[in-house]
Amino acid sequence: MSATFAGLASAASNFDNDLRTIHQFPNLTWIENLAIRSNGQIVATDVAGGRVFLVDPKCPQTEPPILHHFPENTAIAGITEVEDDVFYTASSHGTVYNFTFAKNTSSVWEIDMRHYDHTKKVSVRKVTDIPKAVVPNGVTTLSKEYGTILIADAEGGVIWKVNVHTGEHEIVIDNDYLKPDQAIQPPFGVNGIHIIEKQTSKSKSIPTLYFSNTDRGYLGTIPISLETGKATGNVTLLSDNVHAADDFAVDSCGNVWLCENVLNTLVRVFPDGHVQTIVGGPNSTALIGPVAVAFGRGCDDRDVLYISTDGYTTKNQVALTTNGKIAAIDVRDV
Repeated sequence: MSATFAGLASAASNFDNDLRTIHQFPNLTWIENLAIRSNGQIVATDVAGGRVFLVDPKCPQTEPPILHHFPENTAIAGITEVEDDVFYTASSHGTVYNFTFAKNTSSVWEIDMRHYDHTKKVSVRKVTDIPKAVVPNGVTTLSKEYGTILIADAEGGVIWKVNVHTGEHEIVIDNDYLKPDQAIQPPFGVNGIHIIEKQTSKSKSIPTLYFSNTDRGYLGTIPISLETGKATGNVTLLSDNVHAADDFAVDSCGNVWLCENVLNTLVRVFPDGHVQTIVGGPNSTALIGPVAVAFGRGCDDRDVLYISTDGYTTKNQVALTTNGKIAAIDVRDV
């Protein structure tokens, strides 16, 4: 999810022809985020319609079933897997197309798919309400052992920790790098978040939170504790040049594959901060509103990047809503 941004354009792309569509959704479908099951299927959230879809990349012509349809005006955002086939998503009440979200309406939900393959049913329960969270967006697993997740509050500019077993929650990271630019309306700060074990030597690694900030064009890292979720060191900015930064994925080499949402662009940010355009561009229709990305988990698609889009664009300052999709690109030779 990303608010309107007026910024610099990325350079032209060379890989648009390598992009393929997995599934094109109907009009007014905003595919906000995705998580990959161990069997390769994609669990995708629709922030505009309050729906959770199941998309099978191996059967792109099959109509994706709706796993769950939340009540009207439930804007569901990021999604993460804590246990095998048990996913958690965050929501608020509002309308994404005009970025109007009601205060005191944020919640966390569990989507249990452990019996889905046999019953075609999922179990959904509310974990907790987080009234003080303004616009929950990116979600990532902090600790499977402790049953904890982190949630980025884009408008509040903070990161929450939630225990999915008890519902306990607290703000664990609050610094200026996460804050939105109040001169931009609607304000949108910290967006995507992901935790990577960053190798410091052959025998040692440090849990590191990667984050993007939409308004400020930041991509940064923070060393954290997997037990508390709190920072154990200072912020490092990998780049302050990723305009309209939305969600992203980090590969095994430390490259960050990031969506520049309203620029209709997918970029790769190298560990040294260099930014390379991979697909799309401000005048391209290859990716209209890329929102989130995730790598496949199978032997045959570990180098395949799955991309969700919102299908939302502007032309001559007029908003045009189309239809979101899930696309894919093999990045082995990119």
